[in-house]
Formats: sequence, structure tokens, C-alpha cells
Amino acid sequence: MELPIPSLEPIIELSCDRVTAYQPDVILRLPVIVYKVDGKCSIIDGCKRIRALREAGERQALCGVIDSPLNPRQAGLLRIDLNCGRDLHPHEKLLFIRWLKSHCDHETYYQEAAKLRFSAAERHDYEELASCNALLVDAVIRGVLDLTVAPEMTHLLNADAQTLITLFSAIPFSRQMQRELAEWLPEIAFNREISLPRLFQTERLTAILNNTRLNTPQKAAQIHEMAYEMRFPLYVKTKNSWNTHSRHLNPDPSHVSFHPGAYFEKNQIEIRIKADNGASLQELMGRLAAIDADGWWKLIDPARIVG
Repeated sequence: MELPIPSLEPIIELSCDRVTAYQPDVILRLPVIVYKVDGKCSIIDGCKRIRALREAGERQALCGVIDSPLNPRQAGLLRIDLNCGRDLHPHEKLLFIRWLKSHCDHETYYQEAAKLRFSAAERHDYEELASCNALLVDAVIRGVLDLTVAPEMTHLLNADAQTLITLFSAIPFSRQMQRELAEWLPEIAFNREISLPRLFQTERLTAILNNTRLNTPQKAAQIHEMAYEMRFPLYVKTKNSWNTHSRHLNPDPSHVSFHPGAYFEKNQIEIRIKADNGASLQELMGRLAAIDADGWWKLIDPARIVG
């Protein structure tokens, strides 16, 4: 039957006006599935079709009306079941996860999530996103903020979160870089007793952002390196001193390389030697043996350099 479009209302918790999709004419002519509740018709399937028809100036829509009485929970589950066969917009995934979490027991929740083709990891990510505020959710939906990073920013003030989102909007960072910057930059600002927006006004960061000679990946790399140096100044100082010391001791950098333990967590050194013949190897070993014990100790334990 045909029903007036103004009389059709979506299930509010399971529909969002921001989710749009191209609707070919043949799709627009398919009936919208509705059910009657409290004298009104609620849309179970066809929300985007109704919006497209409304925008086209149509006043009537062909509808299939479910005769059997449905309560809101049954109607919601039916709407989700009817959308299992298509790719969902991220906002729809979030809406469905939120609704299922609040209206279903654990068994039903997992069954319905499986119908929607959520992997365990994706389901977990959207469960985490469901706890985020609108600012973070909007950034994820726009593709600015990584889905897995947003929950890690929930403790930030909106002004700080917005500052990071603005940076991520201007320069695309990898997921790992976003995660690290979202952790390091607020900590740097806190340690310096300034706000995060104020930190972004510092000369060095401003110079990177405004440097027209750098392309976007170069800016991303330099900002990440700058944040790393600011967050771990002692490690960076130690690493620079160690590199200088190792270059000074290395008898033949083209054939010998020194490799410390990761982040100098262990007092150890790995030496890699490339040799073409026995004589050259013997000569290299002799030159290494000539390095005094103190020089070796400073390579093994960098604290002796910066201490």
C-alpha cells in the first residue's frame, strides 16, 4: 500500500540522517517495510529510500506493512536482520552495536553481531568506540581518527582532543603514529605545565607545519620524531652520545657495525663483521682488540657516557 511519507518515522536508535547512499530508481520503487505502533508507522527497512524520496519531492511511498504485532525490541532485531547482507557504513555499525548491547543478552548479542559479519576484533573495536563522546566518534566516521585510537583519547579534555584531531585532519599519520602522538603530546604538555593547544603553538612544531618544502609524509615523520625527542629526552641524549662514541671507536664502519640492546635495556653489545678473506678478518679482529676496556664498557653500558 502507499502511505504518506511524512507519517513514516525511522527507529531513532537504529537510524542516522548522516548515513547516505546512492539510490537507483529501481531501488526507490521497492516497498519500504514498516510496522504500526501507537498509531504510527515506524520504518524497519528503507530509511535511506525514504530520505531519497523526500528529497525528490515525493509525497507517497510504497510500503509493506507487517500485520503481526511487534514490540520495539523485536522490530529492532528485524531491522538488523534485514541489513545483514550488505556492507554497513561505520556509523550504522556503531548504532547496531550500541543497540544490541543495550537490548540483548550476551548470547543474542554475539549471535546478531556474527550475522552482521563482525569479526571478534572489529566487534571489540566498535564496543570500545561506543563509549567515546561525539567528537571522537565523528572523527572516526570521517576517517580522520583511527578506530582503535579513539578509545585511548577518552580521558582528554575536548579542547585537547580537538587539537589532536585537527592535526590528524591536516596530516595523515599511520595508526601507530596516531596512537603514539595521542599519548606523547598530552604528556609533554602536562610535563611543561601548558595546555595542548599552547604546545602546538611552539616554534618548532609551527615551523614543521608551515614548511612548504616538506611533503606530507615528511611532515608526519618530523612531527613524530620531534614528539619522540620531547617525550624521551634522556633516551635520545643517550642514543646520540652512544652513536658518537661508536663511530669514534669503530675501526672500519664499512665492515664492522655495533648494535646495542633495544632501548639500552640490557648491558650488552652485538658486533657484526663482514670479511672477504681470512687475512682481512684477522686484521679487523686485531683492531677491535686494540680498543681499551673503558671504550668497550661505554658501548656496553651507555650510562657511563652520560652519567
